[in-house]
Amino acid sequence: SLTGVGGTAVKGSADSLKYQVLPLGEAEWLLYPNWINTLGGNLRVRGQQHDLTATIDHVHQERVAIDALRGYVNWDLIKPFLHIRYGQLDGHLSFDMRRIRFDKKSGLKGASGTITMKDFKLIKPTAKDLGEVTIAFETQQEGMVLGQISSDSKVLNVSGTVFIQPNRWKLSLDIIPKSGHFEMDAVLSTVGQPRRGGGRRLNLAGFY
Repeated sequence: SLTGVGGTAVKGSADSLKYQVLPLGEAEWLLYPNWINTLGGNLRVRGQQHDLTATIDHVHQERVAIDALRGYVNWDLIKPFLHIRYGQLDGHLSFDMRRIRFDKKSGLKGASGTITMKDFKLIKPTAKDLGEVTIAFETQQEGMVLGQISSDSKVLNVSGTVFIQPNRWKLSLDIIPKSGHFEMDAVLSTVGQPRRGGGRRLNLAGFY
């Protein structure tokens, strides 16, 4: 749904764009007909904590194909999902995604590219540079997308997978503080479950 709409269906903007119950912020678009009953063009959504631009190959009432999705999402939008109580983190997710294909009936059909946590830092109780954490996506086969999670950090080992298949997803993630960084044990104590050998483990699954 759109509110505060200006311009036309071809080139315009909206003060607020919402998908189901998810607010996406302000929107700008430039669209044009390309195939029968489809539109291509560009869509930008932005707010105080995010700015994302999609280059659209085509949009149909049954499917969407996006050539590229680039931009960022700040940590403030992510932290409510992690329930961190005893520390303060900061950073942003940088999106460099390609060939995202979505079908109305079966969900995500394919995707490739990366989402990287950058400027990732511990601010409290002490200051630490946490390096980068990257999810690299590839389409294994039609309708099945795998994301491999890895880190480049002197403080944490972060590894795992995100597996997306028709209308469902699964996340398996290990977060292990490196030697000499005991503060991270307390910061991460409310994230996921304790892992044998130290650190934390997240095993999550759901539907979309």
